[in-house]
Amino acid sequence: MPSAIEKQVAQFGDDEYRETAELIASYGHAMDDGEIDRWPQFFTPNGIYHITTKENHEAGLPIGIMRCVGQGMMIDRVKAFHSANIFEPHSYNHIVGHPTMSYDKATGCVRARSNFQVVRIMETGRMDLYATGKYLDVIQKEAGSLKFRERIVVLDSRNVDILLVVPL
Repeated sequence: MPSAIEKQVAQFGDDEYRETAELIASYGHAMDDGEIDRWPQFFTPNGIYHITTKENHEAGLPIGIMRCVGQGMMIDRVKAFHSANIFEPHSYNHIVGHPTMSYDKATGCVRARSNFQVVRIMETGRMDLYATGKYLDVIQKEAGSLKFRERIVVLDSRNVDILLVVPL
């Protein structure tokens, strides 16, 4: 009997499956490597990035912690990161689980879910489990490469550190 991964690969094809998983992994690597200027490039021009809590998501509430609609809003957030935000130097390490995927024939998009943990590392070397949750992604081809049309970040806890500087 084929495994869940083998079924997904069969549904998409090996290259498409690998390319989708690579997009998800590359996003985390870019944030961990401090390449926040690349963040908007992971999204379609009208892409949505939304951080919410598990409670709000399950209740269908539109209120979240952060919401960016379109690359323009994301670019503004990056500019604020460089010029307006004041914060203690730190970095992140994303640990992203293997994604599960399905193909939506009606939209031509891939829907993916990945669990994640983010560890924050302070300049002093102190490490804290910063966030856990799941990514709910809608991914589509845009100018020959895959991009996030929507990335919903659903946090397991409603206790969110005020130091949410770099996108999760």
